Amino acid sequence: MQLLTGVMNLRIGILALLSAISAVNADNWAVLVAGSKSWSNYRHQAGVCHAYQVLHDHGIPDDHIVVMMYDDLADNFENPTPGVVINRPDGPNVYEGIVKDYTGRDVTPDVFFKVLTGDEAGVAGIGSGKVIKSGPEDHIFINMVDHGNVGFFSFPSDHMYADDLFKVIKDMHDNNQYKEMVMYMESCESGSLYDGIYPDNIGFYVTTSADPSESSYACYFDELRDTYIGDQFGCCWMENSDESDLTTLTLGDQYQIIYECNYQSHSPWYGQPSMRDEVVGVFLGMGKTQQRKSSGGSRSKDDAVPSVDVPLFILKNKMKKANGDEKIALQAQINGLFKKREFVQETTKNIATLVTGDEELAEYYIENPMRKVNDWACYKRAVDAFNDKCFRFGENPFAMTMTPTLLNLCENNFGADNIVRRIEQVCNFGFVSGIE
Repeated sequence: MQLLTGVMNLRIGILALLSAISAVNADNWAVLVAGSKSWSNYRHQAGVCHAYQVLHDHGIPDDHIVVMMYDDLADNFENPTPGVVINRPDGPNVYEGIVKDYTGRDVTPDVFFKVLTGDEAGVAGIGSGKVIKSGPEDHIFINMVDHGNVGFFSFPSDHMYADDLFKVIKDMHDNNQYKEMVMYMESCESGSLYDGIYPDNIGFYVTTSADPSESSYACYFDELRDTYIGDQFGCCWMENSDESDLTTLTLGDQYQIIYECNYQSHSPWYGQPSMRDEVVGVFLGMGKTQQRKSSGGSRSKDDAVPSVDVPLFILKNKMKKANGDEKIALQAQINGLFKKREFVQETTKNIATLVTGDEELAEYYIENPMRKVNDWACYKRAVDAFNDKCFRFGENPFAMTMTPTLLNLCENNFGADNIVRRIEQVCNFGFVSGIE
């Protein structure tokens, strides 16, 4: 036992030494993205604010961190503590001191890609104009938090596709714009953005909140704020980072902690296996600061709910403390939520029925969703049309759950032209919003 312990300690020491040596002539860069807006999505921006504090606490300077968030929480009319945003029960104000680079309408996939690739001219006059200026010895950390579905990640008024993200990262690798890149992504079906796409030799490693077929989970319902203030995956890795020595903790070690803590989903990892031996500090900062002690970590296991059902559980939690007319009004809101969702489902069924010419086949495709994109051209046209003509995802996040049906239609060779034509035929009801 003593020999085994000695070997393990030696391994940790060697890994830390190698990481420290590799970091001498390298810079750390980070991009933090919250892709949502509104009070019901509080947890997404709270998570990015917390991630900023983790990086800042471990020595990464502000000029090497780019923050993208809508920024509608601190001064929101629903915020009972103006100027304060928290990410765990009774936690610190993670909004304090945060430097926001791109907010509101500037939080887009296009801006994100230009920031990542160092395209200063492309973001001139937008937000802070800050980009990452990474070179061949540098390490990049990316944290993205929002809704999503098969093959895409949502932004407030747009969405980012997995194939476009891969192209950007592959081009950065080929242009020697980084040595190693780590990404932590929080969204439903987030594994679908990486599964089978990335080779294991481009210095890229990612851990996601859910596999290609799973929901991610929200946690920490806050009675004062009447919303969920954390995502289970995000709280797992950030609370661990707050409490750990990042100069010895490896990515592989942290992955095991995340996997066990984020037990509602099955967090996968993708990319270069050898990077799992790198210490976390190489990407989150090697500075040793006063470690924050997290309280209530076990609650993330107790009250976690699927992200897609957060609006429903917010209403249910409000009902627990309501009486009389208020309770009746909340029940009406719950009933309305289900009716709105049924409208989205019926719309999708109508589209699939017109595309296939067979109601039973349409129902089969709806009930047996696909999770792997092969025909990107068709899928992207179909999803874009569904977003533009039927339900804008930023205003109607539940509509994202219908996109696997569109994927089924594409992968079964019904053709983008046919699908888009039927979408335009069915979705003639004008602008709608608030379908959560």
